[in-house]
Amino acid sequence: MNINKENVSEAEEAIEIASKDLIAFGKLFLPEDFMRSETPFFHFEIADAIDDKDIKQLAIIIPRGHGKTVLTKASILKDFLFCSSDDFLFYAWVSATQKLSVGNMDYIKHHIDYNDRIKYFFGDMKGRKWTEEDVELRNGCKLISKSNVAGIRGGAKLHKRYDLIVLDDFEHEANTITKDAREKNANLVTAVVYPALEPHTGRLRVNGTPVHYDSFINNLLTSHAKAMDENKDFAWDVITYKAIKDGGEVLWPSFFDKKKLEEKKRFYRDSGQSQKFYQEYMMEVQSEEDSVWRRDHIKYWDGYYSHEDGINYLMIDNEKNPVNIFIGCDPATDIDTKYADFSVIMVIAVDSDNNCYVLEYERHRSIPTIGSKSFNGDILGKKGVVDYIIELYEKYHCTSATVEDVAMNRSIFQALNDERRRLNKFDVSVIPQKPGGQNKRNRIYSGLSGRFSMGTVHIRKNHFDLEHEVVTFGPKMSHDDTIETLYYACLHAFPPNFVQDDDKGEWVKTKKRRAKSWIVA
Repeated sequence: MNINKENVSEAEEAIEIASKDLIAFGKLFLPEDFMRSETPFFHFEIADAIDDKDIKQLAIIIPRGHGKTVLTKASILKDFLFCSSDDFLFYAWVSATQKLSVGNMDYIKHHIDYNDRIKYFFGDMKGRKWTEEDVELRNGCKLISKSNVAGIRGGAKLHKRYDLIVLDDFEHEANTITKDAREKNANLVTAVVYPALEPHTGRLRVNGTPVHYDSFINNLLTSHAKAMDENKDFAWDVITYKAIKDGGEVLWPSFFDKKKLEEKKRFYRDSGQSQKFYQEYMMEVQSEEDSVWRRDHIKYWDGYYSHEDGINYLMIDNEKNPVNIFIGCDPATDIDTKYADFSVIMVIAVDSDNNCYVLEYERHRSIPTIGSKSFNGDILGKKGVVDYIIELYEKYHCTSATVEDVAMNRSIFQALNDERRRLNKFDVSVIPQKPGGQNKRNRIYSGLSGRFSMGTVHIRKNHFDLEHEVVTFGPKMSHDDTIETLYYACLHAFPPNFVQDDDKGEWVKTKKRRAKSWIVA
């Protein structure tokens, strides 16, 4: 970076800003990491929390690849470079593996040794010690890098305790595999790491994602959420975000866009580990003990739908199967919860053997009851719940649609009646279904357990949300909108009355049985 008489004042101003702002420091001294994309809003929030010395315990729980470690590296460099030699800093950095630990330390050493901007403004900061696990800067600041939390014990050899300990993805599949291992992690944090900090000024920071429902990080998430709900103080400041926010937008669109997240979804789905996407990117984990149904309860199907001579068919494995088709709908119209719940409209087909095939579903957050329309009837803006029901009903020549009937959904039925009258489509049969006061989870379980236990529910491999809700169904699941809609779709579903002609191989409609007269019976 060229500095001359004309821009010295600007350079001094930039240095002053960088000394107080982590993002500014990163953009000035680490442009390869901080200028690759637009800085997302949550990085500013995390940077402010990292720079706030009054925050003693900070948990940063965000998806993989979203900048936790880069912000940590930058914060350590910033703190060390701007530290006064009168009051040196003593930091410890714990990583998941030895390879990561060495790599993190190499990053710090590389920039001290070779970063031209750092060398220009701060000179040669290399100190007396320069190893894979232990470095010391010229101003006395010291960093220890470990791959084991237990290695922090007894680390303070400079007549002071740690000013900061960073546990960076210290929990992983290998050290959370048993209950004893998970309890050991929590004990190391509370009985080893926390006491090793300077009593009044020491800070503890945890970076990570939950890897087990009973992991230290997931327990932090659940305990913090409970404290916030009950309006109670909590010892930790917790910053947590999902890769896909509640509104459906991605968290970091300039770097981790929807296309990239869809690639991640497909990878985990095709690898038979769909739940890993929710663990790594949505901060959601579920215990097998809390799950009612497992992955082997789900069957997949691949085929296509056709309608011929007034009959619905599914073509599966080159065989034509007659089906009846039904719609289920669980609208989310409660004003207080519309940003937390989804409106789901699902289409299922039922064959002669009472197998259920999920054809498709629409799952949207915060959509209207019915979309606004122009004079010609064209949709203006978002489609509404009623629009999707009528559109899918016509597309699949459905037998009936079942819609949850609660007080907040009454507008759905009124709008449906008005739309049927406007379009002259009175053949759209809608069944209002009251929950009946039964607990939602119990209602879904009693309605679907028979189908799942017999293996009669078939979904497509891209029905990602439905599959996730099935395998995580239980008291700790995050959302149940999609599986509840499956329940409503199946509630009034029945198989078609067709049999296959043995001679011609064609499906023919069976005659309905009629009661005989008691006189001739």
